Amino acid sequence: MAGARRVLAALLVVDELVNHGDSDSDEEEQRLARIPFTIQEMSERNLFQKTRLDRRVFNYVLEVITPSLKRNTRRGRYEHLTPTHKLYVALQFYASGGFQWLVGGSSRISQSAISNASSKVTSALVAVSQQFNRFPNAREFTEVKQAFYQLGLTQHRVGFPNILGVIDCTHCRVQAPGNAPEQYFNRHLYHYIYVQLIAGPDLKIYNVFAEFPGSNHDSYIWRNSAVRNAFEEGGTFPEGWLVADSGYPQELWIMTAVANVTSPAEHLYNSVHISTRNPIERTNGVLKSRWRVLDRPLAYEPGKVCQIIAACCVLHNICIQYNLDVDDFEDRPLLNDLQPCHGVIPGNYMDIRRDLIARHFTR
Repeated sequence: MAGARRVLAALLVVDELVNHGDSDSDEEEQRLARIPFTIQEMSERNLFQKTRLDRRVFNYVLEVITPSLKRNTRRGRYEHLTPTHKLYVALQFYASGGFQWLVGGSSRISQSAISNASSKVTSALVAVSQQFNRFPNAREFTEVKQAFYQLGLTQHRVGFPNILGVIDCTHCRVQAPGNAPEQYFNRHLYHYIYVQLIAGPDLKIYNVFAEFPGSNHDSYIWRNSAVRNAFEEGGTFPEGWLVADSGYPQELWIMTAVANVTSPAEHLYNSVHISTRNPIERTNGVLKSRWRVLDRPLAYEPGKVCQIIAACCVLHNICIQYNLDVDDFEDRPLLNDLQPCHGVIPGNYMDIRRDLIARHFTR
């Protein structure tokens, strides 16, 4: 175990040096600039292994972010990098686990150029995040509710009505920040950033909220989110609920499981609740299986890590849109069920759940 920690520490140190160092000579940069780059002659298999995208999805992402990449290109050291080349190396960075020095050889550009390209692509993807990570419209919400209902109906002969999405927090590891590192230290004994995800039945991410350090609780993240404010103010969402685990409070807009089951109806409710909540677990697994950078400790300041998270969530939804599978999916528990919400829950919120159970889950 100690040996593994030393290896990881060494990798982080090397990554930090590579990301922020600048030892490449102008002569070497010019030599690399003369080497033409294209993906046209790459096989589909090789392109997918390197970038986690097939050619059609790669070209679509390129089309989406090229205007931003060209707009932000300045004359200078990296002007020779085409949008295609920038996207190619950035995708390798996201897919390989974040150690840029492992990417350089296959990308045929210097380490500093990789860092520059990854940063530019990340910013370009974040700039279009509202286009791809959004809640459904009124018509789409009707289909979403039907799809969530079907999840319970298939397994339990009864579905969960009026579900707008599933919500939970996951985490992304970071190297201890220089400022207030104790705020990022969690019960798993490492530093991370909390990421709240709201997803649909098809694993699309409707909303990503990556801002708070890892010492906070799911319920705290929720209380400080713009989505909760929108529910409270009204007018944004149709009638319905988000399904959440015990880390969240029972509210007007959230349905949690029953902690102490006392009836067959409550048992059925909990069983359907588990089936309905399953997409958020799978969303997290697919997201981190495809983009390994989110499953490795990152040697960046928290603000940049949050941007990388947002960029990967954009790419995730594009892959879902194109039905692009993950060939090495790994189930990744969200690791929040051990911290139930202990806040005081108003009685009328509990009455809403009891009424739903009585009306819909009593046989």
